[in-house]
Amino acid sequence: MHNPAEFIREELKARKWVHVNHPTAYGVSCDKCGGVNIDWSEFEHMIWCYDCKVDTPGNPGVFGGPIPINTAGLLGMSFDRLNLKTGEIEHGV
Repeated sequence: MHNPAEFIREELKARKWVHVNHPTAYGVSCDKCGGVNIDWSEFEHMIWCYDCKVDTPGNPGVFGGPIPINTAGLLGMSFDRLNLKTGEIEHGV
């Protein structure tokens, strides 16, 4: 029988970019332990929790609802992202 964890891992796609800011800048945390010892995962739509040692979707933080872009800017948030293939910053995406 196929291991469900392996199946899920097969469905994950490698990231093409990451936000320049750390996930905690957006209020993202681990959905398993609630911790913030995290970073962007190598997989799309996932974070890596150093404490749980797992790729997980995480708690969405500001990405869980409508994001008023001008308000986010006033709060110092940036949605710039790093293109992992080219190494270039894509501004305000």
